[in-house]
Amino acid sequence: MIVALINLYFIFTDKEFSKKVKKVNPIYYALFASVAFTGILVLGINQFHVTHTVYLMILVWMVIFIMSMKLFKKYKYGTPDEYRAFAKKKYIIDIVLIGATMGLVYAI
Repeated sequence: MIVALINLYFIFTDKEFSKKVKKVNPIYYALFASVAFTGILVLGINQFHVTHTVYLMILVWMVIFIMSMKLFKKYKYGTPDEYRAFAKKKYIIDIVLIGATMGLVYAI
């Protein structure tokens, strides 16, 4: 969540956000992949016992993953203004989804 906040800060405040986001995005996606890998390991340790919280985490992970692919497409083929607008929405949604998931999972 901290890396998403850093990306969001760069996108909102910096005119030359592209260079900074290029440096931070690999960290974001590496952490994202490590969370998925750790989740798979923990699921295996729990003998693949899937609860509603696991379904919620998988759903949130898939939404963030699909939005990340769309963001990369905007970066590769779109204009910087399109990228900036979509990136703002994406990172805000990421932060809300991660925060809500953590709140729901740890509240139960």
